Amino acid sequence: GEAPARRRAKRRQRAESAMAAAGFFGEGDLVYLPAPDVAFAPGTVVGVDRGGAGVDVRMETTGEVLHASPAELRQRFAREDGATCQDNTSLVHMNDATILENLQARHKRDEIYTYTASVLLAVNPYKDIRGLYGEDMCQHYRGKHIGALAPHPYAIADTAYRALVRERRNQGLLISGESGAGKTETAKIVMQFLAFASGATSGHADSIQARVVRAQPILESLGNAVTMRNSNSSRFGKYNRVFFDGSGALVDAGITTYLLESSRVVTHGERERTYHCFYEMLRGLDDARLEAFGLERGRRYRLLTSPSGEALPGFESRDAVNFARLCDALRTIGLDEAGVDNMLRILAGLIHLGDIEKDPEKRKADKEEDDGEPVQVDEVAVERAAKMLGMDADELCARLTRKKVAVPGRSSYHEVPRNVSQFRHALQSFIKAIYKRLFDRTVKRINDCFRDLRPSGLGDANAETMWNHIGILDIYGFENLQRNSFEQLCINLANERLQQYFVENVLRAEQELYKREGLPWIGLALPDAQPVFNTINQVFKTLDEYSQNLSRGVGNATDKSFCQKVVDESTKDVSRRDVLKQIKMTGGGRRSTAGPMLNEGFIIKHYAGQVQYNTEGWLDKNNDRLLAECETLICESSDPLVKSLGEEDSQNAKGPLFRSISKKYSKDLESLLETLSTCNLHYIRCFKPNGEQKADLFQGAMVLDQIVQCGTIELVKIMHDGYPNRCPFEEITTRFRDLLPERFQRYGMRTFIEALMLAYEVPREEWALGMSRLFLKAGQLRALEGMRAEGAAPPAEKLAEIVRGIIRKKWLRAGHAVRLCNYVPKFVAQIYERRASKSLAQAAALASRLAPRLAAARQRVEG
Repeated sequence: GEAPARRRAKRRQRAESAMAAAGFFGEGDLVYLPAPDVAFAPGTVVGVDRGGAGVDVRMETTGEVLHASPAELRQRFAREDGATCQDNTSLVHMNDATILENLQARHKRDEIYTYTASVLLAVNPYKDIRGLYGEDMCQHYRGKHIGALAPHPYAIADTAYRALVRERRNQGLLISGESGAGKTETAKIVMQFLAFASGATSGHADSIQARVVRAQPILESLGNAVTMRNSNSSRFGKYNRVFFDGSGALVDAGITTYLLESSRVVTHGERERTYHCFYEMLRGLDDARLEAFGLERGRRYRLLTSPSGEALPGFESRDAVNFARLCDALRTIGLDEAGVDNMLRILAGLIHLGDIEKDPEKRKADKEEDDGEPVQVDEVAVERAAKMLGMDADELCARLTRKKVAVPGRSSYHEVPRNVSQFRHALQSFIKAIYKRLFDRTVKRINDCFRDLRPSGLGDANAETMWNHIGILDIYGFENLQRNSFEQLCINLANERLQQYFVENVLRAEQELYKREGLPWIGLALPDAQPVFNTINQVFKTLDEYSQNLSRGVGNATDKSFCQKVVDESTKDVSRRDVLKQIKMTGGGRRSTAGPMLNEGFIIKHYAGQVQYNTEGWLDKNNDRLLAECETLICESSDPLVKSLGEEDSQNAKGPLFRSISKKYSKDLESLLETLSTCNLHYIRCFKPNGEQKADLFQGAMVLDQIVQCGTIELVKIMHDGYPNRCPFEEITTRFRDLLPERFQRYGMRTFIEALMLAYEVPREEWALGMSRLFLKAGQLRALEGMRAEGAAPPAEKLAEIVRGIIRKKWLRAGHAVRLCNYVPKFVAQIYERRASKSLAQAAALASRLAPRLAAARQRVEG
């Protein structure tokens, strides 16, 4: 019949797969061979060396015959009809080449989403795809199980939402990928569905929904920028939480942010921009408001241009549209026109601050060649910056160009001029501090607007215990830039931790689940990132030590001495030696590029590859404290918003001079992972198809690197070798109760499910019964769902045969039970008998040893 033939085909396919995996290929086999740029090229085996040590492959694209090792080859399956697989676990051959080919084929057809079991892979299309999103699509996916429809972020979001309502457990969506892979857009798509799914059936829920949706443009304008790899790169991490009550209604929301890249406010690379909000303001404000802020639309401001003084064109129309969107969003979270103007005024003040130094390009940038001449300032820029920030112009200029120095042996101070490098450091720290605090204040305002809608007296702690939430983690992807600094190390640490979290909580959980459910499992060697964590933690510890010494003026604390100590300590430690290494020089110790010197950086081997870090400026970047005289400027501002950004304790010279950013970041990261541990996690892996951000361009080698790095290969192997669908007995029994006649419902859940599988002729190798769950191979649950939707019914003869089998099993079990009942008393009696014999033997042995001693004792007494 059909089913036996299908089983024979599957057995033959598994045998062929096993032979190919073992390195045995025969003539005519379809294969992939590694190739540059495209990663893999298709070919056919046309010859095999004696003993199978080598294979001749004719390449399909060129007709050339190449000799290769069997280890290099991957099995290939030719799809004559051009069909693709919505789920990678349904591929005929499971390997990196077939996964890549499937993603590429789907990308070409604008099918940018693909499942790997319950994990969604998303390839950035770099273009709009009509009909893929919107309320109609949200309604289409609502209430559907994963796999019932084409892969989509809506399906992942719906699964999380229904699980939250059903199980009353927090859910988390982890959206990960490289910069430019589309994480931010994917997070917005997920948020859109959750806002739709909550229904907004009341005015209260409608208000929260509006604020959830409108909060995203604010964070995007203030926290995103154009980089070499991404025109809308998030330069901070965020964890959005939306809270739901027991009925699934939206009742609250909140946002937690991580490590804004504040250095981008004062410096960025060629063909990059600082944060969107500056450009949006210049493009979107009318002429009158621009004039009030002292700004000119076409002027090139130092903060907004690259080191060469060039502005990046091509974003003008987008900036204008986004500025209107930003202002509308700010009003939605509760700011009036005056409040919006106050924010824009501070941004204008920062732009003017960036132009305070007169003709900096004429000065030498090298600190060691600084001639110590006083800084020349642009009086107009000083006046405009002071006006925008509510400060006295003379005081602003004096605090930035002169510093206080303690008189030895006295409690008094005297002022000395700052040199150029000291002035630039003070100015940049001042700009960065104001922007970072404005960003944090805006995030707080967003969270406050949600709190304003809560019932009175309900605090954060009560809200978290009363309601469950769905969290959406959108955090920076792994970065390896032309110049990697302190921020990149923090970003890559987060990616290391999240990658290991994925490995441990998805792959290892699979193994443990199989063992717990009594299913056989062949374990995989999972990667261990602990040496990398330990290395980076030690770097941070040394950095804190040197940053604190610098703030106190103790010892020779410089960026170079810090770097040298990090390298020296790593070299001496066996566990860190292979992770962190010194920068290699070329040409007899001389640099061939403008990269860092030996004591200006180091190399760390991450899961995604080696990254060279430049440690210049790290001691300052790691200190969250602003210079006391600059802090006073903020605290004494006449502008209420600027004044509210001040930290009173930092004005006090006796107060703490150092506050570690690395320590706070590490603590926040641990807190995030702890939060995620309370959630049922869902994963979306985003990929960038090319480095040019072009539509309809798929660079195989680039995508393959991302596939390997994100753990997709390990996940696919586990899912394919095992069972991607696993359902609790109770859920299966409830969901498919109507597929069998009512008389089957009197049997236990395990018997009912076994009967269900047999009735619908699910191949035996495609399912397994665990201790509490039904395990299904990819596609089988989808087939059952389809039969339920169609109202399919098995033949009566088949049902009668199953009933007879059940009865037969019951009689066998009853016979086993009777035999067991007869055996147990005999077995217990044997145990008692053995114990009694053992006790008697022990007593006899003891008596035999005591008898002579007792006789001797009596003789002594009688004598």
